[in-house]
Amino acid sequence: MKSSSYKHFIVSFTVIIGLIVIYEIISLTSKNNLFIPDFLDILKNIFNIFKSGKDVLILLKTILKILIVIISSFLISILIHYISHIFKYNKDIVNPLIFIIKASPFAIVSVYLYILLFNNKEIIPYIVSFMVIFPLVYDGVGGALKIDKNIIEEVKMLKGSTLEKYKEVYLPLALPPMLITFLQSISLGVKVMVMSEYIASVNNSIGQIINDAKLNLDFGVILAWLILLVLIIVMFDVLVSILKKKLNKIY
Repeated sequence: MKSSSYKHFIVSFTVIIGLIVIYEIISLTSKNNLFIPDFLDILKNIFNIFKSGKDVLILLKTILKILIVIISSFLISILIHYISHIFKYNKDIVNPLIFIIKASPFAIVSVYLYILLFNNKEIIPYIVSFMVIFPLVYDGVGGALKIDKNIIEEVKMLKGSTLEKYKEVYLPLALPPMLITFLQSISLGVKVMVMSEYIASVNNSIGQIINDAKLNLDFGVILAWLILLVLIIVMFDVLVSILKKKLNKIY
């Protein structure tokens, strides 16, 4: 098993090195280094991001925004599913709304909100990110709360309070899939949050940095942020894969 994982890592690493070499060849042979900067220049810009306290603070601020949206999505999703458990037709009301939110192109929504909320544009990334993340979280929470009926019947026969049963049985079953949903939401949130910041021209944001770099034709900065954000997304995707493998072994 370890040997297989090692081989997959070697293949993936070789592909990444190959892409870097191809890019460097294109950069060296290109007559326009403005649009295709040298890879070393991109690495310098990545180093400058971490060197700059302001850029690091902006990155952390963006991650905090994403976490706020995700936690809000989880709380609202759990509340809706709880109400649906009590009221029979609640899902018939909620599901069409979820479908509309899923189907709405977030780029168009961002532009509309930018016009509508120009004086309060800082809240636009929150709204847009929520519209994209909430349906994923809602489905994830719904799947996590669906526990096999046989298990429910067996739990009813056990001694102890309802709170103890939830703590000892339901919570361990529901938490792992919710954790997977949480990690997936962060990956999705990074892409949506930065795009909505860019469209809404939010001050002191990654979107603003990218917009300023575009205006200054500083493509080294743009590609540096692209690589950095891709690495963050890949990191969380890897965590999701590892967690799924562990869950498959357990269940």
